[in-house]
Amino acid sequence: MEVKVHDIVYLESDLAIESCESIPEWVLTEKTAKNIAVVRRMKTLENVVPIGFRGNERTKRFAALTPLDNIQKVITPEQAAFGQIPKSHEQTIVHLRQLCRGIRWGIGGSVGFTMATGIHACTEESDIDVILYKERMESLKPLQRLHEQVQQLNHQVDLQVEVANFGACLLNELVTSTTVLLRTGTGVFLVQRDNLFRSN
Repeated sequence: MEVKVHDIVYLESDLAIESCESIPEWVLTEKTAKNIAVVRRMKTLENVVPIGFRGNERTKRFAALTPLDNIQKVITPEQAAFGQIPKSHEQTIVHLRQLCRGIRWGIGGSVGFTMATGIHACTEESDIDVILYKERMESLKPLQRLHEQVQQLNHQVDLQVEVANFGACLLNELVTSTTVLLRTGTGVFLVQRDNLFRSN
């Protein structure tokens, strides 16, 4: 089984959750957290998966590790993007599906979690976290056009570009700045935008 950052994972057992901190009671009891987690961006040992739990409040977040063989089901952001849309975000996500037609994309965050699991985790005002998947960085122009188009939607849309075997950066930074913060499994690095395209 393969898991990647942003994937939602269902766990076989909460007994296989590992952390250097005490596990909060809500991780074991609340609907949004009980045996459901999101894969984090972190380099770990082989067959160990970095995960994060979300509670029913924004202040409730907990990072942990679990063995790969404790994962029984995976839902990717790409699959979540075509799940049941919360009524509060229906118009925006229908438009997003049209705008992103023909490219690899997915939805993460609280809206993606809601669409993937059927467990309501977002509010009417929740931003929509969109992940764009790229094998390599090529032309900036299509990304600039998409960035402009999502500004017209009803909800705030935060787009992140995930480049295979490389890292991720925010689309807003990519199209508006000559430097971007590149998020990788070993940390966050400030890089020149032009170098990001040449590195692929």
